[in-house]
Order: sequence, then C-alpha cells, then structure tokens
Amino acid sequence: MKKEDKFFSRKIGLKNKIQGIFEETLSKGTVSIITWLAVAMILIVVLFSFVQIVMNLKPNADVDSLNLFEAMWQNFVHVIDTGALGNDQLWGYRIVSIIVTLFGVLIFGALVGVLTTGLDNLFIEIRKGKTEIVKKDFTLILGWNPTIFKIISELVISNANHKNKKIVILSKNDKIKMEDEINLRINQKELLKNFHDPLGGKNRKTYQTKIYCRSGNIIDLDDLNIVHPENAESIIILSDEEGKSDIDTIKCILALRKKAKKIITEIKDENNKELLDFCFHNEENENILYIPSEKWLSRITAQASRQPGFSVIATEILNYDKDEIYFSKAGKEIIGKTFKEVSLNCTTSIVLGIHKKNLDKNNLKEVYRKEIEEGRLLGVKKNILLNPYEKLNNNIVDGENIGCIIEEGDELILLQSDDGIPEFDFETLKNENFQWKSNMEDTLLPKSKTLILGYNKRIYKIVSELYEYISSDSEVHIIAKMDEEIEKELKESFGQENVKNAETTDYKIYENECKDGKFDLETYESIIILGYDNLDIQEKDAKSMLTMLLLKRILEKKNRCSLKEKNIVIEIYDEKNREIVELTEVSDYIISDTIISSVISQLSEEKRLYYVFDELLGGEGCEIYLFSADNYIEDFGREYTFKELSTIVANETSILLGYRDMTERVEKEKNYGVHLNVNKNQKIKLKKSDKLIVLFEGENEDKLNINLKYNMKI
Repeated sequence: MKKEDKFFSRKIGLKNKIQGIFEETLSKGTVSIITWLAVAMILIVVLFSFVQIVMNLKPNADVDSLNLFEAMWQNFVHVIDTGALGNDQLWGYRIVSIIVTLFGVLIFGALVGVLTTGLDNLFIEIRKGKTEIVKKDFTLILGWNPTIFKIISELVISNANHKNKKIVILSKNDKIKMEDEINLRINQKELLKNFHDPLGGKNRKTYQTKIYCRSGNIIDLDDLNIVHPENAESIIILSDEEGKSDIDTIKCILALRKKAKKIITEIKDENNKELLDFCFHNEENENILYIPSEKWLSRITAQASRQPGFSVIATEILNYDKDEIYFSKAGKEIIGKTFKEVSLNCTTSIVLGIHKKNLDKNNLKEVYRKEIEEGRLLGVKKNILLNPYEKLNNNIVDGENIGCIIEEGDELILLQSDDGIPEFDFETLKNENFQWKSNMEDTLLPKSKTLILGYNKRIYKIVSELYEYISSDSEVHIIAKMDEEIEKELKESFGQENVKNAETTDYKIYENECKDGKFDLETYESIIILGYDNLDIQEKDAKSMLTMLLLKRILEKKNRCSLKEKNIVIEIYDEKNREIVELTEVSDYIISDTIISSVISQLSEEKRLYYVFDELLGGEGCEIYLFSADNYIEDFGREYTFKELSTIVANETSILLGYRDMTERVEKEKNYGVHLNVNKNQKIKLKKSDKLIVLFEGENEDKLNINLKYNMKI
C-alpha cells in the first residue's frame, strides 16, 4: 500500500471525534458553551454525591449520614467556593471534596470566564447598535442630517398626550454618538414643560417619547431588518447630510415600499419624484408621500416677499407649536348643518374645510372637475374640500347655493391648538348694525418691483410663484455671484439687463454702480435674500446675514429709509441663527430646514395633511392671504368680535383665520403680531394698517403664465 493511500485510509479515532464535537460546540457560541459547562458541573456534583453516600462519607463526626440532596448541596458549595474545604474535618470526606473543588475550579472558572466574555461581547454589540428592535407601532427615521433634531422635537410634542410612544433611528453614524447628540440638542422635559390643553383649560399629564438608535446602512437589507420596518407606524426617510442626492432615498424606497405602512420622504429633484410616481405611485399604492420641498418653500418665500408675516403664519400652521391642522369626525350636533353654520359657530377652532365620506364628483363645479382631470387639486380628488362655500353646485335652496352640508361620516378639517374635540355654540349672532364693504379686486396682482440677492436652484420657482401675485408688467431683478454657465442661464431666462453678476456683500455695487441705475435699492418694494447652493449651511447663513446688514447700513445712510419700510425676506438654514436675524428689522425670514422638518413630522402622524398642505402651498385652490382690514370694514371706531369679523369675511366666501396687529410686527413675544384661532367672543379693535388673515380662493384674468414671458427652467 502506498504511503498516501495508507494516510487517507486511516480511521477516525475517539480522540478526534471528541475533538470535533468540542470544536463544533465552541463554534455555536456563548450559550452552547455555557450549557455544556453547566451540564458538566451538574454531572460532577451528582457523581461525587453518590460516591459520598455509597461510602458513607461525612464532613464531621457530628453528622450521622448524608442524604442525596444534602450531599449535592455540599458538593455544589465546594464547586463554587474553594473556602468551603475549611469546614471539612474527616479525611475521607476531605479527599472527595478536594477532587470536587479541583473540578469546580476548572469548570466553574471556565463558566465565569465564558459568561464574562459573553457579556463583554453583548455590551460591544449594544454599543455598536446592532441589536434588533422588538418594539411595535413606532416612528422609524432612516438616515441622519441636521433636520433630524427638529423632527424629533416635533414628534415629542405631538406625542405628549400619548403614553408609550417610540422613535427608532437607523443611521450609519455611531449609536453612542447619535444618543449623545440627541440628548445634547433635545431636552424633552423642557419641550413639554409648558404643554397644556387649551381646549380643556387644564394641564394634562405629559409623556416623554422613548428614542432608540441603531447603526447601519439604510439601503442594506440586513441592517434594515434590525429595526423591523414592517412594525413601524410610519417611516421617515432623510436625505444625506449634504442633501444633494436622492440616490440612497430612492434605493431605500424601493427596498421598503412593500413592507411599509406609510413612507414620508423629501425628494430634492422633481424629476426623480415624477419617475417614482410613474413607476409605482397609484391608487392602490398610496403609502408613499413625496414632499415637494422646493415647490412649497418657493411658494412660502414668494408669499412672504409680498405679504410680510406670512412665514410666521406658515410656520405656526406647519409645526406642533400653538395652532396646527387636525381632522375630527363630525358629531351628531352638526349633522345636517351647512359648512357656513358650522364654521361660524365653532368656538374652539377655525373650520378650514371638510373631508367628505362620500362626494359625487359630478356635483363639483366645472372648474374643480377640470383641475382634478388635469392632475391638480389632489385634495378634492380625495374628497378633501377646503373653503367649500362655492365648490358644489347641487345644494340649492330657494334659488341660493347654501354650500356644503355636513353628513354622517364626514370629518371637519380644523385649525386648533390640540387634537381635542371641537365645541360649538349655535346661538344667533347679535343683530348689530355694523358696516362692512368689499374691495377685494384692488388687492390682487399689483405692479411691483422685486430684487433677489443670491442664487440657488429654487430661484426659477420663486420667480414663477411671484408672478402669481404681481401683475405682468412687474419687474424682477437679480444680483448674485455666479459662474458663467449659471449667469448665461439666468440672463436667457430673465433678460440681460435684469441680471447682474456681482458679490452681494460688496457695498461698492450698491453705492456706485447701482445707485443711479435700475438696481437702486430705494426703488424696490420687496427684496429676497437667498442662500447659495455651493456653500455649507453656516457659510450660507453668514453671507445672507452680512448682505442683510449691508442693506440696512446703505438704506439708513443719509436718512434714505429703513428696513421697516421694505419687505425684506431672508432665507436661513440653521435655526440657531434665528436669534441673530431677529435682532434686525427684517420683515420676514424663512428657516428652510425647519419648515420641511415640521411638515415631515406632521405627515408621519396624519398623511391626509399632505393634500391640505399641497393646496395651501401648491398654488392651486385655496391660499392664505393677509388682506388689509380696510378691504372689509369701514367703521374703525368700534370693536368687533372675532365672530362678527368671521361673518363679514364669510360673506365674501372666505374663511377668517386670524389677524395681524401691525404695531406688534417686530415683537417676538407677541408672535410678531400674528393672532390665529382667536376666541369667537374676543373683541378686537382694528386699525386701517392691520391685516386680516384669510383663507381665500379667487381667479384673476391677469394671472401670467411665466413660462411664456421667460424661457425658464422650472
């Protein structure tokens, strides 16, 4: 037999088999090793207990004999404690005890070592954030960027009335680092300290939200399984920290779309949103909500430049501080009543609209049916009617269209301070002789001149939105530092003479070149300051604030005018810079990330709000306006109750949301003069300069299709 044949024909001996079994046991992990060591220890204890009983061995002369249980206990004590040998007096028993103790040193020592190592590994795994989430009904946040702290804060406030609410975060960041940052930036006790129930008038017990962090890649299926997305109430997907790419977001959506109950995410590129919609967003798959952040932010910026204070209103409605929007099932007391009756007599809330359980689309006015067919007014398509005074044409009584009727199963859309049940008082409004007028046609589409300082990719959308509120012969000029390609695009879109490539923080531009030309600062009604795309957050805000301070200095020089006389809107990205901006006299400011974070938080709780926000901020249907009080009333020498003012506004088929006291417009502690959801019986003495905040829907033939005037890339 050849040597190699002899080698390969060898039998496997008992030693090798035992070694194989031992190695296999070790490979199974800590639990398996602990099990075998425990079994070995029990066998040693039982075996030598029988030896002691058979040989009648006793620890000392005072003991007659040992039973099996007593013998096992004594041997167990010797296994775990070597000091127990000192209590043994008879040598026969001592010898057995020594043998048992030696085995105990080996086996029990190994057991302690394995347990220690296992616990160390467990703590390491916990620190790594790789342990599975076994909870259910939580909010899952995938990804990490600076907006996460605002989102968590909003969710904490939203969950204040609910026990056992949980947030789970999965990010590529270190678990301990994430927890430390959250604890540093978010103080739940402070957030909930002033939380109260305005509807009940009593402080409620508040509950803190539990937060769990895990480390992993949001597009890795193994890491996603750690957080069990199928158990989440809603999933929020955040873009990367730079916020410049939708790639990971899209991959994550593709991985989760069949598991998730509800996905809320921000898509930066509008083309990507359209692609995803085309691929799998349809009537049967409505669990994915894409937030058109660029579109909504552009609308808010444009509105704020025309209506100082608009951002304060938008921020209050979009976050969980003060007043926000809720859905509430219609109670028996309002079934059969008209929307106007319900709206005017709701004492705790502003009724914005109705979510109809059943809506015959054929009974909608033609303009709304057309909007639905063309893919606009998605809310109406989903039976959500904002300001429904004239949307329906079938409720005719005595030749008058009485509007929407509240039916069983309908839900009211409310602006209120909490998710409580609204209250109503249907007492007849006091018949007082107060004068009112209507002059709405003079409030729309004025001629205007607007200056934009700075550049980012939303500039085209902002200008497009601006021309929804200003006449076609208005002017929009741009000053920004940009490369040649962007300069060429802007000049092609807006005209050579309307664009200037210059540094916005260079005072010489304003003092010399622009003083006598078309860029003279004194000639603009509105100025918008934008952050640059190519800078980081702090650099964006620093340049924008420097530009604003420079404007302040130039306008005040030689007693020209002050910032108070201009509608100046500044876009900032870091909420911590809010306090610096508030020290100036700027009319309005937009905190982009804060607004989007608030929207994301609200949609994670109620997805139908998407359709409400889309109409309020999307440019179709109802919008929020600040109209001069002089457009509605003539008698400024008397006080009006908020209910009286609501009735006056309702006569124009609009909804009164509140008012703005212009004498308080720079007072932060008074919310910059913005008062929403005022008690219906509160008396208000308005001045001609004050504004009524109105949910208004109107069409004007002078609206401009901006794409026809400019070759714009929107």
